[in-house]
Amino acid sequence: MSFKRNVAGAAAVAIAMIAGQASAGIIMDFQDLEAYGGGFTEVGYSYIAGDFEVWHDVNEPFGFRSPHVDNGSFYQGSTGLFNDTVGGITVLDRLDGAPFDMESIDLAGLFVGGGDTTVLFTGYLNGGGTVQTSFTTSNGGYGFETFSFAGLGFNNLDSLQWSQDYVYHQFDNIAVVPVPGALALLGLAGLARRRRRA
Repeated sequence: MSFKRNVAGAAAVAIAMIAGQASAGIIMDFQDLEAYGGGFTEVGYSYIAGDFEVWHDVNEPFGFRSPHVDNGSFYQGSTGLFNDTVGGITVLDRLDGAPFDMESIDLAGLFVGGGDTTVLFTGYLNGGGTVQTSFTTSNGGYGFETFSFAGLGFNNLDSLQWSQDYVYHQFDNIAVVPVPGALALLGLAGLARRRRRA
């Protein structure tokens, strides 16, 4: 009887943990990079927010940059980030290597009024395989537009990658959510195994 009670209690804890994880998404909005001066903030090859990191290979010639608010040629109405290497691959993943779901991302042309841009995203699925989609802006390069990954299969990802190809782009407001319940379910399974041995 006590085994069943303990498993039921552990299940309740696991469900609470799953619910907590499901609401623990973050938005990488890069607002901490907001600056004035007419130029750019040099960000380097990595940007971390919470458990998530956007990075690219240090062997590529240039790092990430963020346009200053008063940079009229590049600032798209919000503090964004761009990979300053032509053809450079940007990677989004979790610092602990755990899977995540991709919700949305804001995109804009690199140059204000520089035309629309198309960005191809490749998601690397936990357990193997890939999923791809592309988004094309439609406002001629005047400000960010939000694109949703809902219903496109960008769930349970190990990483998301995209390239800085012509027409070049900036990104902002990356909305991501940790895959709910993985750790909680592992803990529940471990408890059940321990009880059976006892």
